Amino acid sequence: MNGIVSTSIATLCALLCIQLLSVVSADLDVNPSSYLGPQVNIPKYRVNDIWKAHTHLPNFPEIENAARDTFSVLPPSYDAAYRNPCWRQEGMFKCLPYFQILGVSKCGTTDLYNRLTEHPDMIDCSWKGPHFWDESAYPVRVKRPDRYDGSFPAYINVFDKAAARIQANQVAITGEASSNTYTAVYSHLRGRTLVKRINATLAQYLWEATPWSRFIVMFRDPVTRYRSAFFYYRNKALGKPSNREFLDRVQQDISDWEKCLAENSKLYCLKAYHPQQLVKGMYAEFLDGWLSVWPRDRFLFMRTEDYKAAPVEHVTSTIKFLGLRDLTQGELGKIVDLEAKNTQASKYDDTKTDSKELQKAYQILQDFYRPFNQALSKAFGDDPRWLWGY
Repeated sequence: MNGIVSTSIATLCALLCIQLLSVVSADLDVNPSSYLGPQVNIPKYRVNDIWKAHTHLPNFPEIENAARDTFSVLPPSYDAAYRNPCWRQEGMFKCLPYFQILGVSKCGTTDLYNRLTEHPDMIDCSWKGPHFWDESAYPVRVKRPDRYDGSFPAYINVFDKAAARIQANQVAITGEASSNTYTAVYSHLRGRTLVKRINATLAQYLWEATPWSRFIVMFRDPVTRYRSAFFYYRNKALGKPSNREFLDRVQQDISDWEKCLAENSKLYCLKAYHPQQLVKGMYAEFLDGWLSVWPRDRFLFMRTEDYKAAPVEHVTSTIKFLGLRDLTQGELGKIVDLEAKNTQASKYDDTKTDSKELQKAYQILQDFYRPFNQALSKAFGDDPRWLWGY
């Protein structure tokens, strides 16, 4: 690797520095890129071939009924001349995303998506996270023909600007990064599954609507993810919270989760999706919801701490996973020199505090998440990186 790339690595490492809590192991004995190679498979299929060979799941009628505005507008075939799923509809060139970054929120999804869009053949959809799959309800509450209203036709329109560029570049692709999709696999399917009283999952809905898809999922130490989310989603008008407030929130969230489990099944509580920020860190609980439907080779799982430590390897692995051409040294240097996006480190500095309340909160969270981390590590071949050192 020549000087420009080495310089770029150093620059990105500085820009992407994610502040780890002092009580959490830095995992210095983990090779930050060794887990990527076995996951990276260059796609050899064409979208239209997948679409023509697609067969419905046994519960397709339930899925179709839950999202009727979807399957009535999908085309009978996709244009085989393009890598991306595109077709012509009433004289218009329309496209859907080739891939999605499914989550998890506060794990670096915005930063990764921003870097990928610098690839000449990766077209920005102009709306990184429309959150259609995990938030948009059916039936649509208020129809707005000329605006985004949460309907599936409106979701297709999100990619119109990308479609115009893809039409001129047949090897180009587009994608999106709605970061709640992974953890909403049980709780949402065009509305809340508990409210709609359906058993179908978000993974099954995506399988029926976009069976060509490739997915990227980023996991961060669930303790630091929870801490970051606490600051990110907090009402800004309330000002900076005290460490006591943070500890109270941790204890209340865990109490709410345990109360749900005492009265209901775990699946019910996952569908209830509350407390949301606590639940989002239970990564292993959602894994089977995806891998019981989709082939393992459609997923690229990343650990945020490794992405930070080895940015070049993670970006180039993602590019290969998506079937994009290799970057020149100049193109790669430009991508890794980009400023980090959507970071929270400036809002808190936990390494400089000796607060007993904060240390107690961290210890409670570590104890809570430990069994979930252990299950995740086991699912990934007993790889210790997914234990996060506790």
